[in-house]
This record gives sequence, structure tokens and C-alpha cells, in this order.
Amino acid sequence: MTIRRALRGILYNTIFPLYQKVLIWRLRRKEQINVVFVATSLSMWRYQNLYETIGKHPRFKVSIVILPCIAYTEQQQKKDIEELVAYFSERECHFILSSNDSNAIKELHPDILFYPQPYSNYLEEKYNHKNFRSRLLCYYPYAFWMSKGRWSYDQLLHNYAWKLFYPTALHRKDALECTLNRGNIEVVGYPNADNFLSGQYRDVWKPQGKVKKRIIWAPHFTIKPGYVKQSNFLWMADLMLDIADRYSDKIQFVFKPHPRLFTELCKHEEWGEERARRYYAAWDSGNNTQLESGEFIDLFMTSDAMVHDSGSFCVEYHYSGNPVMYIADNFEEQVAEKGKFGQLAMQQHYVGKDEQDIIRFIEDIVLAGIDPMREEREEFVRQYLVPPYGKTVAENTMDVLLKAFC
Repeated sequence: MTIRRALRGILYNTIFPLYQKVLIWRLRRKEQINVVFVATSLSMWRYQNLYETIGKHPRFKVSIVILPCIAYTEQQQKKDIEELVAYFSERECHFILSSNDSNAIKELHPDILFYPQPYSNYLEEKYNHKNFRSRLLCYYPYAFWMSKGRWSYDQLLHNYAWKLFYPTALHRKDALECTLNRGNIEVVGYPNADNFLSGQYRDVWKPQGKVKKRIIWAPHFTIKPGYVKQSNFLWMADLMLDIADRYSDKIQFVFKPHPRLFTELCKHEEWGEERARRYYAAWDSGNNTQLESGEFIDLFMTSDAMVHDSGSFCVEYHYSGNPVMYIADNFEEQVAEKGKFGQLAMQQHYVGKDEQDIIRFIEDIVLAGIDPMREEREEFVRQYLVPPYGKTVAENTMDVLLKAFC
């Protein structure tokens, strides 16, 4: 460990905790504590159940601030904000929008501030978590972390946050091996688990003239070398539309791209915005196809299978109990790069490298129902995906807050 990193460790494990204890002491004397949640896109919103749960407690006043993700195109930012406004309005949540003339977070005077991502480059500088270290910062991962490394557990926010809420003991173990701050981790379960396990789902699929199987294709956004991994979208794009057409009398298909894929396609030299628009429109307009870009829990729980190369979906789709195929020509290499939990999650997948593998998955497993991995997936869910302590994730999180302030 370098001298600079050792000094940072002292800062995160000694000075920051002392300052946070002073903040907590002051908040215990306050009649009502302001809790503010940052929201940037519906597909990454993980705080609804927590918002509703602690909002019912007289100790807390809850609010949401909607902020644009500056890593996306203006069109994507506008779409994400419109979806969030509609979602929160329908649920009568208290929210405000960002403003060029003021600081929307400061307007809400947060005592506790929840961020959806730990990074420093996805929000305008004035909303950067570094500017709110005088608040008690909290973080749920927006995804089910598969990898073990400093980028996923040792960002600045990970170290000076008051509380990090992780889904499993395996994630806590990985975090402790990577991060400098060793005292701010709470294992509460994965926030979306409350929704996946609720048993209440809407059918969001297009009506068909007869019963058909339902398959989701969920490609990642990484279409250029140098990212976390290499996506398969470029070679699968036309193929998946062709497969949807070939099986139009038997199967419905949903295109569920990563929220950032459209932005990356707009920048790609062989695609660009016009081609990306046409492609998305083709999925949205087909008789047995559709485009889904927002919330995905209802979609997952009313489907029959999924084909993907995304990160968090490696875990989240297992809540459905359905078979799932991961696309990779270097699957074992990718598995080896993951932490223990990520390895277990990926090993519950069928693996595809090409068109033949995808067709075999569709024919044998989805249509014929031959699914030898079902029991193994179900055991994985029981052991790792059900929230601990016999409570919901939101209840576990509120218990942590109440213990600190009551």
C-alpha cells in the first residue's frame, strides 16, 4: 500500500466516521430527518420501496430529485426524465426537477442523501456527491455487482459514504477486500428483490392472437473495445430481428437494451442516430416484437426466457425462475474475472456463442421445455437472492436508519 493510500485509509476510517457521528448526534435532536433520493433513469431506480417504507415513519421526510445523466444524449436524457416524472406522478411521490439556475439537491436540504451510482462523471458537477460530504451519504448499487475490483467497490463515494447497502455477505466480503473504508457496509438484500418477490405483476407484452412463448433479448451497451467487456450487439442486431420473424407464429420477442446502448450507437461510425432510430422502431412496430426501455420487473416475471450479455441481469433474471442464455465466445474467461457471487450467478446460465446455439436454446429449452438447470437455479435464488432476516430489503434498510437516529 502506498503512503498516499494509507493516509486516505486513515481519513476514511477515522476522521470521516468521527464527523459523521457528530452529524448523527445533531440529527437525533431534530424532529424530522430529510431523506433525499437522486433519480436519473427509471431502469436504474432502486429506491421506490424504501421511499414508501420510510416515508410512512414520522421520523423521516422523503423527497426525490430528478437529475439528467450527462453521459447520455440529450434525447435520452429527455426521455428518461419524462419516464421518471410519469412514474413518480402516478405514485404521488414528492419530487423536483433539476434547474439551470439553482441546485435542486440543496433546495431540498437533505440530511441523508441516496445516490444511484458511485461514479463522479454522470451528473453535472454541482450535483456531484463530492459537494455533499457534509450530508450523510448512502448508496444502494443500481445493479447486482458481479465483478470484484476497485472500480466497483473503491470509488470515492464508497469510502466516504456513511452507509453502503449491499445485497449479500459475499458482496460484503468482496468490498472489504477492495475498499479502504471498512466500517460502513450493511447487508440488507438487493432492493429490487422486494418487487421481484411481491407476486404482483402486470402483463406488459403485446396482445397476440394465440398463446406464444415470450423471450427477452437484452444486449449490453459496450460495442467498442476497451470497456468492461465486448458486447455482441453488432453481430446479433440483424440476426435477432430475423429470428423474431422466423418464429413469429410461436414466440414473442422483446428488445430490452441497456439504457446507454442508443447513445453508443449514435456515436458509432457504422450506425449513427438515424440508423439507431430505425432499428429501435423496427422492434417497436413488429407484430410479435416490442421495445422496452424502462422498468423491467413485470417484463421479466411474465416472460419465459431471456438471451443477454448484460451484467446485473445475470442475477436479476433468476428471480423469474426461467431459463436464460448468456452470449459470449469467452465465457470461462469472463467467469474467472468475477467475484465468487458473480461466478455463481453466471454458472446458472446456458451459454451461446453463435446463431446455432441461440436456435438450440429456443428449440430445445424454450419451446420443448427441456431445462436441466432449473433446480440449480432455484437453489441459487433460495440461498442468495432472498433478503436476509425474514424482512423486505426496505425494512432491513429502515432498521439501520432507525437504529442510528432513534
